[in-house]
Amino acid sequence: MKSILPNSRKHDISFHASGKIDISAHVARSLSLAPGDVIDIAQESGEWYLYVKLRSGNYAGRHEGCVWATARGKGTFRSCSTAITRAVLAAAGVTGRLRCPCGTEIERNNVKYITIIYRCSL
Repeated sequence: MKSILPNSRKHDISFHASGKIDISAHVARSLSLAPGDVIDIAQESGEWYLYVKLRSGNYAGRHEGCVWATARGKGTFRSCSTAITRAVLAAAGVTGRLRCPCGTEIERNNVKYITIIYRCSL
C-alpha cells in the first residue's frame, strides 16, 4: 500500500528566492515576535537558529529582516531579506522555495533561539 500523506508535519517557516520569509504563528509566539522586530539566523556546528536580533523600539533607522504581521489576529509574520534567504537556500541546495519545520527552542544569554530543520524540507 502507498500512503496518501507520507509526511503529515506542517512547515513552520518558508524561504522564497525573492527574499520573502513567512513565519508561522507557532514560531512567532515562541520568539515573542512583535511588528518591527528584526530577525536573523545564527549558525553553529552545522545547525541554523532563528532569533530576534533587535526588538522594536530599541533601534533607530531601517534594518533588513524587519518583520510585520500578515493578517490581523492570525499571529503569522513576514519578513524580507535576500541575504538570509540566499544563505539558507544555498545551504539546503534548493532553488525557489524551501519550507522547513522548526525544532526545539533554546535560550542562551537571555536570547531565545529556534532550530531550523533545513535538511528535511517539506
